Amino acid sequence: MSLKTLKDYDIFGWRGEFYFKVDGEKTFKARWPNKGTIKLQRNQEFTSKAEMSLWSQFKTVRVDEPAIAKVKVILREKDHMKRNETIAEQEFEIKLPSKTQYVILQDSKENTKAKLRIQATRTRY
Repeated sequence: MSLKTLKDYDIFGWRGEFYFKVDGEKTFKARWPNKGTIKLQRNQEFTSKAEMSLWSQFKTVRVDEPAIAKVKVILREKDHMKRNETIAEQEFEIKLPSKTQYVILQDSKENTKAKLRIQATRTRY
């Protein structure tokens, strides 16, 4: 995962404080990072160094039965002076199992982009 911004989101022009919210099926929800934010200034990029996951889920799928998982990813900017602003939001339909794919989540003016990797592998237990 990587996140890059070309805009100053802070009122004083210091830095933007970003975080991801992920909503899955039913009551599954997640936030990344759990506490705190990703702080970026204008033209700065954040790249995860480890195998970082915004969302993970195990789902039982029977052979020859199509399965799709719907996951909604929201990128927000935290600001102390006003309410948290939703920068970008997109819902992904992931066919289970599927090959690894890379998607871009971006705002409407293309000032902030997040490159995400979607991986749905098959396991046996």
